[in-house]
Amino acid sequence: MKRFLIQLFIFTIPLIIFFVLPTYILWQSKENFYRIDKVLSSKEKYLIGYAYHENNYGFIKWTCLNSNENKSVWALGSSRVLQFREKMFDASFYNAGYVISSLTDFKPFIKSLPHSKRPNYIIIGLDQWMFNESYDALNSTPSTESWQNSFTITPKLFPTYKTVYADLFAGKYTFSSLIQESNSYNKIGLNAKMNNTGFRNDGSMYYGEQIMKLINKDTTAHDFNYSNTFDRINHGNRRFQYCKTVNEKAISELNELLKYCKNQQINVIAFLPPFADKVYKKMSESGKYLYLKEIYSRIKPYFDKYNYEIYDFSNVSLCNSNDNETIDGFHGGELSYQKLLISILDSGSILNQVTNVKRLKIDLENKKNSYIIYDY
Repeated sequence: MKRFLIQLFIFTIPLIIFFVLPTYILWQSKENFYRIDKVLSSKEKYLIGYAYHENNYGFIKWTCLNSNENKSVWALGSSRVLQFREKMFDASFYNAGYVISSLTDFKPFIKSLPHSKRPNYIIIGLDQWMFNESYDALNSTPSTESWQNSFTITPKLFPTYKTVYADLFAGKYTFSSLIQESNSYNKIGLNAKMNNTGFRNDGSMYYGEQIMKLINKDTTAHDFNYSNTFDRINHGNRRFQYCKTVNEKAISELNELLKYCKNQQINVIAFLPPFADKVYKKMSESGKYLYLKEIYSRIKPYFDKYNYEIYDFSNVSLCNSNDNETIDGFHGGELSYQKLLISILDSGSILNQVTNVKRLKIDLENKKNSYIIYDY
């Protein structure tokens, strides 16, 4: 028996060694083994950025809206609404970006929250590819429980641990950054720890390391000179599938969303998010994205029908911004979205009831750099 136990111990040593290091990294970074419910309902400043568990973001956004006081204004959509900030509004605001990937997600997400937690205004980002059947055929609808049940506290052992080792050997982690604490806010997750990137308390995204690299013209910045986005266009994949016409099913789904919001007495202000000008030009010149020029004219009558607002900012210059203010090929920075909001307000939007365009213009003049206006 003693001999067997010794052999068993010797056999398990490699497994113990294999698991210890990634377990420490995941625990120390709060990527795993860390519950955030209390953090989300507190006033503590945080930056939450996961490397391997982005599915947690749905839980975070849903919990913040459900556990805190009602927010009068929401931004709702994919990652392309994440640059709207609480400081841009005079009324209470929360950015629920990143919880939506398809037109079929909007209604279930709104329904998932009690009536007392629903907003008076929703700023909706309608990604152009939501109307592209080659990318999204709209064949599935999530349940209203999808977001609140999406948190992962323990990792999938072998897939996650294998990735941790790969990233460790690639030099993505330094142990000094892992254990260093921020004096300004609680950093949760490997992306927050290593890249100073993640979600703030108001739900908006801070692209810390990416912004510093862009300012310094660092060629290691993600999508530097839009190389990654151009590759998507060249291959017609990863949201840039080729498409000639607008998906009729998407038009129908949008109509149902607007009708639902009208019945719930929620004011909708929607927009088509900006691509970098160089990216939009490349798509247009390819002749493979003809549907892009149809979207606005096809959906505008439905917004008119419900007395709602829709704006086309498909290329960043349409909101008086430029490529030097973009995070990557299809994400504008904070300056871009401040200018986008100002353009909406100058058009006579109902959002003038919840913010002050004169103040926003003054804030814009006092920007920190080409990507950031406000601290934190």
